[in-house]
Amino acid sequence: MERQAMKKILAVIALLISLPLLTLGVLFLIAAVANPQRILVASVLLVAGALPLTWGLLTLRRQAQISPEALAAGAVELARRLGGEVTVAQMQAEFRIPAGQALETLEKLRSAGQAQLEQRPGRAVYIFRGLQPSLVTRRCPYCGASFSVREALRQCPNCGAALEIDKT
Repeated sequence: MERQAMKKILAVIALLISLPLLTLGVLFLIAAVANPQRILVASVLLVAGALPLTWGLLTLRRQAQISPEALAAGAVELARRLGGEVTVAQMQAEFRIPAGQALETLEKLRSAGQAQLEQRPGRAVYIFRGLQPSLVTRRCPYCGASFSVREALRQCPNCGAALEIDKT
């Protein structure tokens, strides 16, 4: 976290440095109308101001993308896209962050009760129960037979009872 704070401070400093350079560049560009020799100085100042401005804006944008709040929201969205299950490696690849930061984010979600940790062979999976797709079938209440909802059945072909929709 300390490294991220330092990067943020450097990005703000870069933005503050770029503003006077860009202002001087524009002033020299205006002055170049009367004296064309100033166009070279204007272009150097504009480039010298644009570089730290670009770096600072990109850095601040990246810092906002990998903030703890943004990562938590991103983890939930990733789980929604992946059927309610996310691994540390998937978080790491999706947001281009270190494994420790991905693990920390998922653990915070687990401790908040939004996810559950399940150990599977060779990996740990964080399960978001509310985001998992539900399985819908037609079931016969008498004989217990199950049928797909895609089949146009209203009565059980085995015993003739009315089928009920079962959601799991």
